[in-house]
Amino acid sequence: MMFDVVIRGGRVVDGTGGPSRVADVAIRDGRVARIGTLGEVEARRFVDAAGLVVAPGFIDIHNHGDLTVVADPRAQSSIAQGVTTIVVGNCGQSPAPLPIPAALPDLTFGQVDGSLVTWTSFDEYLGALELAGPAVNVASLAGHNAIRVAVLGRSARVATGSDQGAMVAELDRAMEAGAFGLSLGLEYPLGAGAETEELVRLAEAVARRDGLLAVHTRDRDFDAIEAFDEAFGIAERTGVALQISHIAPRRGAPAGALIDVLARIDRSRSGGLDVACDQHTRFHGITKLVAMFPPSASVAGPGELLRQLRDRQTRAAFHEFRRPIHKLGLLGEWDRLSLFEAPASPEWVGKDFSVIARERGQHPLDAMMDILIEAGDDASNVMFVGLVQTQQDLDLTFGSATCSPGSDATVLAPDGPLARQRFLGAYTWAAFYLRSIVRERGILGLEEGIHRLTELPARRVGLPDRGVLALGAWADVTIFDPDVVEDLGTVAEPNQFPLGIRRVLVNGELAFSDGEFATRRHGQVLRRPGLGTAV
Repeated sequence: MMFDVVIRGGRVVDGTGGPSRVADVAIRDGRVARIGTLGEVEARRFVDAAGLVVAPGFIDIHNHGDLTVVADPRAQSSIAQGVTTIVVGNCGQSPAPLPIPAALPDLTFGQVDGSLVTWTSFDEYLGALELAGPAVNVASLAGHNAIRVAVLGRSARVATGSDQGAMVAELDRAMEAGAFGLSLGLEYPLGAGAETEELVRLAEAVARRDGLLAVHTRDRDFDAIEAFDEAFGIAERTGVALQISHIAPRRGAPAGALIDVLARIDRSRSGGLDVACDQHTRFHGITKLVAMFPPSASVAGPGELLRQLRDRQTRAAFHEFRRPIHKLGLLGEWDRLSLFEAPASPEWVGKDFSVIARERGQHPLDAMMDILIEAGDDASNVMFVGLVQTQQDLDLTFGSATCSPGSDATVLAPDGPLARQRFLGAYTWAAFYLRSIVRERGILGLEEGIHRLTELPARRVGLPDRGVLALGAWADVTIFDPDVVEDLGTVAEPNQFPLGIRRVLVNGELAFSDGEFATRRHGQVLRRPGLGTAV
C-alpha cells in the first residue's frame, strides 16, 4: 500500500491519556491508516520524528477568531502552536445571525474590513468560512448575544414569551446549519439583559439536540458564587451539557470560590449532570474597555455611547456604577488595569490606569471615558487587560480532570490584513500550557496534558474522529519537542511565535514545518453531524 505520509520513530502520545510508545504513523487520504512498527513501506513523504512527540493536533475549545479567520484564513498564530482545530462563537459572541450589520463590532473581537461580511444567517456565515478556506478546522457555537440582537435589536429589555420563542427558532436554524451548541456572555452589554428563564428556554432547545451550552457567567468576582449558581441551575433544570468558560474567578471573588466551583463540578457529575470547564493560560483577563460602564451605555451603538460619555451628568453617574467586568477599580487597584489596544491613543497603550490617570491629570475612570471618546466610532474595539489571576489559580484549575485549556483569543498573523492587531494568548496559549503546566510545574504528566488539549475538547464539543491518533481518525497531527516548547509572547509584546513546535499536519497535509508555513490550506469547516430535527 502506498501511503501519503509516514511519520517515523516518534513518541506517539495518542490523546487518550494512555501510555505513550515509540511508533510510526502512516496517513492515507487524510486519515490515520496505520500505527506501529511499519518497516519498509512506500510513501510520498517521510517525516523523521525521532526524539520528538507525535500527538493529535491541539484543539482550542475557547477561541474568538470568528472574524479574523475569515479575514486571514492562514491562522498562523494557531498553526505555529500545533493547533489544528478552533472552536469559535464563545462568550455569547458570534458574527451570525446578523440582521443588523452595524452591531458586528459589539458581537465579536478583532477588527476586520466590513466588506468581508457577506452573510446574514448562521448558515451563510459558515459558507463564508468555507469560501475563505481556513488553514485550521473551524467549529462554531451560536452566540446568544447575536441571537438576542436578531430578535430584540440592541434593546436590553426583558424578553417576552414570544421573544423567547423567536430566539429558540433562531437557535434551531443555527444548529440545523451546523452549530455545535450555544454560548452565553452574560457580563457583556448585549447579553446582560437576559433573565434566567430566557436562558433556560434556550438551554432546553440545546439539550433537545444534544448540543453544548458554554457559559461566560454573569459575574466572576464579587458575586461569582451566585453566578455559578445560575449556570448550574440551568443545567439542573434542563439536563443540558454545561461548559463553564474560563472558570477561574477573578481577583475580588470570595475566598475559596475556585475550590468550591471545581468541587461542585465533581459533585454534579457524580449526580448525573454533564458539566465541565475550560480556562485560558494567562494571568491577565482581556476585554473591551466599554465593559467598564453600564450596559445601557453601549447597547444602543457607538453614537449613543459617545453622546453619554460627553455628558457631564452621565459621566458622574458612571462613577457610581458598581458592576463593571473588571472590578479592580472598585478595589482601588487601578495599577492592575492597563490599556492594551487603542489605535487613536497610542501614547497610553501599555501603561496602567494609575499611571495614565496621573499623567493626564484625571481620575482613572475619566481617563477611560476620554480614551473611548478619542477612539470615536472605533470605541467598541478599544481593549484593556487586568491582572486578575495567580499561578495557584491556574494550577488548581488545570489540575481538575474536567478542565480543557483554551486561548480565549483571536486568530492572527504577523503580516497581511491582521498585522497590526494584537491579542493576549493568540500566539502563546498552548505553548504556555505545555511549558508551565506540564513540563515545569508537573501539574499534569505529558500524556494527560495532551489528552486535555486533544481528545477531551473533541469529545466535549462533539467532533467525531478528531483529537486522537487512532485508525480511521482524521490525521490532524502535531510533532513537537517537549523539552524545548516555550511561549515567547509577553503582555507588552504578545505576538511572538513559540519555540519547539516542529511540524503540523491538518487533515493529513503538512501545514507547518520547521518554522515555514505551507502555502496551501487544508482545514475544514466542521458542521455538527447527525443533526436531524429537534425532538
